[in-house]
Amino acid sequence: MLRISEEILLLALDEKTGRLHALPERALEFALAGALLAELEERDRLENDATQIIVKDASTVGDAVLDLALAILPKNEPRLTIQKALARIALRAKDIKELLFADLVNKGVLQAHEQKFLWVLRERRYPVKDDREEREVRARIRDIVLNPAAVPARQDIVLIGLMDACDLDAFVFTPAELDGSAARIKQICAMDFIVQALARAIGEIQQAILEVIAYSGM
Repeated sequence: MLRISEEILLLALDEKTGRLHALPERALEFALAGALLAELEERDRLENDATQIIVKDASTVGDAVLDLALAILPKNEPRLTIQKALARIALRAKDIKELLFADLVNKGVLQAHEQKFLWVLRERRYPVKDDREEREVRARIRDIVLNPAAVPARQDIVLIGLMDACDLDAFVFTPAELDGSAARIKQICAMDFIVQALARAIGEIQQAILEVIAYSGM
């Protein structure tokens, strides 16, 4: 089974072109940051309340992506707001995505293609090599959301919560399915405390970004 951050990246990827889908401003960056915070909490490196995160154990995990995320969080701030933690990790999204893409290539899920355009600039794409993992993620999430009797695992709750917070669910469900499943998605998100806190923080950050764009005339 893939990790939460890898599943998010797969869902954000156009399987045919190997390029990332167009998403709201910084949505993928914050979704990945939220996934890594949830994974670090699962590894007992962090603990949180409704608004703050505490680094309870700064020792390395032995995983390049998680160790990078943990190293980004300041150790001299005993209590860090979730918004600040998300923002700090999101600033390193380029490095995080490269590590996650490399892991997915090594696992045989994706393949890396590099293309030149304008004779100089390079673009790296990641078309799907083996779509079994992607199909499993989509089928699993669809079944949990569309089947009210389904009992989600903790990883599924985190994934669904982050998808909802960052508008990734539009690539898994039709508009009609989303309209009909709004209450179910809200119910699932309420099952995990950190998911609620992350979703709330991401929503506040994205609202602030939209306000800056609106007032700057962009």
